Order: sequence, then C-alpha cells, then structure tokens
Amino acid sequence: MTQVLAGAEPFAFEGNDIGVLVSHGFTGTPQSMRHYGEQLHRRFGFTVVGPRLPGHGTSPDDMETTGYLDWAREIEQQLKALAARKRKVFITGLSMGGTLTLNMAARFPELVHGIAPIAAAAGPLKREFAGVLALDPAPRRIPGIGSDIKAPGVQELAYAEVPVACMREIAALIAQTGALMGGITCPALVIHGREDHVVPASNALHIVNTLASSDIRLLWLENSYHVATLDNDKDLIAERVGRFFAELAAG
Repeated sequence: MTQVLAGAEPFAFEGNDIGVLVSHGFTGTPQSMRHYGEQLHRRFGFTVVGPRLPGHGTSPDDMETTGYLDWAREIEQQLKALAARKRKVFITGLSMGGTLTLNMAARFPELVHGIAPIAAAAGPLKREFAGVLALDPAPRRIPGIGSDIKAPGVQELAYAEVPVACMREIAALIAQTGALMGGITCPALVIHGREDHVVPASNALHIVNTLASSDIRLLWLENSYHVATLDNDKDLIAERVGRFFAELAAG
C-alpha cells in the first residue's frame, strides 16, 4: 500500500445541507486547501469534502502511474456521493483543481449548482510548459512547480519533481475541458492572481469569455501568486466564495 505523506491526507467537515467539494491542484495535496475548507465550514456551516487525487501526496513514482481519467474519476465519485446526501452542491478548486471544477460543471450540470475555480488552468499554457511537451526525447522528470506563494515562509506540500508523462495528461485534461466549457451554465466566481507564475492570468479571462452562464463574476487577487489558498489573500477567497455559495444556496 502506498504511503501518504504527513499533511497530505484528505479532509471532510460535516455541516449543513449544502455540500462543497474542494479540489487541490497538479502535484499538490489537500494541504493547500485545508485552511480554505476549514473556513468555508466554520464561517458558513457548509459540509466540505477535500479529497486527495490519485498519485498525489505519495511520490512522483506513484503519480506517474496515474492520469487525468483517474483524477477526474475521483472528483466525479466525490461529487456524486455529496449530491446524494445534500440539498445543493458547489465545487471549487485550485489550478488543476479549477480545471476539474469546470470539467464537472460541464459534464454534470444537474449536480453542480455553482463553481469557484481558482487560478484554473483552462486556456493558454505557459510557453515553458508547452516547450517541455515538445521535447523529443523528453526528460522523465522536471523540477517541481509548487510553492508559488508571495507570503514569506509559507510552503505548499507538493512534489519536488514533476513526471513529464503527467504533464501530457494535464494538457489533455485542459484541452478536453476547454472544449466543454462553452456548455457551462451554472453561476461562476472566477478567481485569479494578477501575478501568477504558473498559470497565466489570461486563463481567467478565457474562462469568463467562454462560459455560457448568465451569472459570471471575476475576482482579481492583488496580493497572491499561484497557490492563492495559502497566500496573502486566502481569507479573502474564503469570504468571497463562502458568500457566493451562500447566496446561491438561498436562491
């Protein structure tokens, strides 16, 4: 049995009849979302579930055996389980977790009542990312992308190396999700830092301009980098998303 790193465990906080599914990002762990999930539960009373995606929070070798279908399947299963026991369900996620948030909203509109993608990868890739995918032969690993955080002394629990095979997988997930996004009609609060060194801020504008929803809101973060849920704006995010979901739940 693969050992899970300390701090990378999934979390769940039982609350009211509103469910919130929270997804971490590529090579990251639930550690990056725990404070966010705790705040949504404590301040708004939501039932919050934060799963650990397959291959994450263990080792790069383990991650290398997984792909986007495994990651999406985990979120799909958690979504359906939450929807089976809660009156309304919302999804929010960071980075690839934001991509999965959009993917679920497109594929299961009857289950998802609102979304809040944060620094979501859903459009243009960084030139450096695309460059690695074009290498032939490609390296097996490249240096990690974790801890893009402005706040001093804060660390994300993420892999120090990224399996290039998994980079191909997330590229496929982004492409698939991008093709589905035009069918998303649920309310959306799109959140992105203006200075994000991992996912270009242009992704937020691409999402806003592509969704079919009649209720699309955009929150620019002025004091955070990519891992915004651990950064200077982490409490602002929890407050704005919590209020957004509470407003939708009351409607």
